[in-house]
Amino acid sequence: MKFQFYRLYALLILSSALIIWSFSEIHTAMQQGNESYQIDVDNVFSGLIDEQHPVTISRISADNLALPTDLNDQLNQGKTIALTLSNRQTYYYRQGSSAEEVIAFGPVIHASQASVPRELIIFALYASLGCVALLLIWPLFRDLSKLQKTAIDFGARPRKMPQVINKRSAIYPLAKVYHEVTIQIVDFLQMHKELSRTISHEVRTPLARMRFALQLSKEQLDEKYWQRLNADIDEIEQLASNYLSFAKLEHRETQLQKVEISPQQFLKQIQDKFSLYQHKIIINFDANNLATYIDTQSMTIATQNLIMNALRFARTQINVSFYCDGERCEIKVEDDGPGFEGKGKQLLAALARDKDQSDSSGYGLGLYIVHKVAIWHQGALTLQPSTLLGGACLCIRWRNQD
Repeated sequence: MKFQFYRLYALLILSSALIIWSFSEIHTAMQQGNESYQIDVDNVFSGLIDEQHPVTISRISADNLALPTDLNDQLNQGKTIALTLSNRQTYYYRQGSSAEEVIAFGPVIHASQASVPRELIIFALYASLGCVALLLIWPLFRDLSKLQKTAIDFGARPRKMPQVINKRSAIYPLAKVYHEVTIQIVDFLQMHKELSRTISHEVRTPLARMRFALQLSKEQLDEKYWQRLNADIDEIEQLASNYLSFAKLEHRETQLQKVEISPQQFLKQIQDKFSLYQHKIIINFDANNLATYIDTQSMTIATQNLIMNALRFARTQINVSFYCDGERCEIKVEDDGPGFEGKGKQLLAALARDKDQSDSSGYGLGLYIVHKVAIWHQGALTLQPSTLLGGACLCIRWRNQD
């Protein structure tokens, strides 16, 4: 940044010097303009006026000329005096051959001078300064516009972007750092995909073999050790499943495929997947609900995450409802558990976990996924106490539009 500072400092110095020089030129031009109106009065009274300077000379009596005492004394001493009237006409007077006679010259009509108006010079000065500032600032804004367009394109589709800023640009250090960051992000996303494939194929397969071996050795192991090993395998599988859902939906916003579906049809799919918990999960919907446009895959995962989260904390009952009218829709999941106790907002971040809960099976991805799905549908996820069951109430709200 030192180079940019020195360049700005030099710009200020040069601009100040240009302003001082310009005003000096204006002052000189004004002085030259005033000098162009000067007339050699002595030559006028000596009869040395050429044809290009016609004048009117008359002789008047000294008694007819009323002058102040100081001007009258100068006239008696043989000096030439000048009087300028309110109409800007100038008359010159000199004593004649006798004290009673005064020679009058005027009015003086100055020839028009072909000079540039002062206002035009000042306008040209500031216009020049504006042009200089534009020439200096425009490349900066042009490069910033290029960098902004590159950032927008990268946000829409992350990929390795070419360097579009010249090395001589004032923002080249910023553009260089941005270019390096985009490369790191692209490499991270690629590693993210590779890790997802690894978890999907290289982790789940050994887990399946471990579970099969554990079933075979059930009779040889103590019951508490068998349950502990089986719970550990379940925990690893749940972590792998949550991470795969997170990786699958993290960059899905531009690939949403919204279709028209009714709340009854959507909740019927959810009810079939949680049929084992029918004694605990109560699904409600209004038969008069209108259809809505959603991406069924992502919204199904979000609803499942809400229900799975409620199953971890609910004691006896979970209520699931889907309401939709002409303007808005909402999916609400309520339970009779302990609730969030004001910690809802911090649990919306990725990998955030409630450390105060005795159940440590969560990994902080479920609610984050739900939050992202709600945003993709131009909606929001709200967490609040349940007025119906006394536990937690998690609700996805979005506008009902195609």
